[in-house]
Amino acid sequence: MDGGGEPQSAVVGVGEMLSATRESHGLSVADAAHALKLTQRQIEALECERFDLLPGAAFARGFLRNYARYLGIDPEPLLQALAQTDGVGAPELAPVCNAEGTMPASDGGLRPSALPIAVLAVLLLSAVVAGWYFDWFEQPRETAESAQVMETPVAPAALTPVPPAAHLAPVVIPDDAPADATALNPAAAPGSGAPAATGAAGMTGSAGMTGAPMAVAPPLVAEAPEAAAADAAPADAEPAAPPPQLVFRFTKESWVEVRDAAGEIIFARTNRAGTVQEVQGTPPFKLVVGNARSVTLEYGGKPVDLAPHTKISVARLTLE
Repeated sequence: MDGGGEPQSAVVGVGEMLSATRESHGLSVADAAHALKLTQRQIEALECERFDLLPGAAFARGFLRNYARYLGIDPEPLLQALAQTDGVGAPELAPVCNAEGTMPASDGGLRPSALPIAVLAVLLLSAVVAGWYFDWFEQPRETAESAQVMETPVAPAALTPVPPAAHLAPVVIPDDAPADATALNPAAAPGSGAPAATGAAGMTGSAGMTGAPMAVAPPLVAEAPEAAAADAAPADAEPAAPPPQLVFRFTKESWVEVRDAAGEIIFARTNRAGTVQEVQGTPPFKLVVGNARSVTLEYGGKPVDLAPHTKISVARLTLE
């Protein structure tokens, strides 16, 4: 009887550690369940050490590992303690021996020789489902609001320079044409046309230049093509500045969550040691970084110190 109580005492404190760490981070059970894609009942079962309420031993180990990583706790000591409990350790598969003797006639029930095969099939199926779940959890969640799409600056449309206006040839008035002051001076008022014509005729007679042709002054020359093209061509538009960029570098495994200005999660995953992640979006950014002492962060090309924002091993900060 004394030896039977030792495995149960080895795991005491696992649930309390998970619950205390979650509360120290200011997270609720609903927050943890949403981040880990679990139900609140499963989170409560882990914190209450009710592993018998979970789908199976493989799922219990996987849930515990992911929960510990989410909170920034090393999962290995917890898994070792979990393996010491009855019914939660790694399943042992024994080879199936063929039954000997005369096989009874089938009466519609499950034959004794088929029972070990059914048990083995259930164990294999549980292992496959557990492996699929963990592989799916490790993949980064894609969001429709992925702010990592780079904005492509629009190149300004090329403007075709306006050709200069053609020079107008001067108009020569023949000798027999009447000296019409209104035609020579279009700006003159209609009411003053007759006096202007009389004055012009008098001046011509006194000067003795009645028979000389009169030429209309040429119009102003249009602006030079080079100057017009220089004025018409706009300065090259400056390309739009790219959105601020977050660069994470991991020396140890760490879980990171990033929310943009709209409060949407644009990045959330567990990152392996030696990897680099780049995230773009609309600031301000709200960051939660697990195992923060093993993460270096750059924002807009400048380093960000996570130490002032770190409690236990999780950093929480907002970057404008």
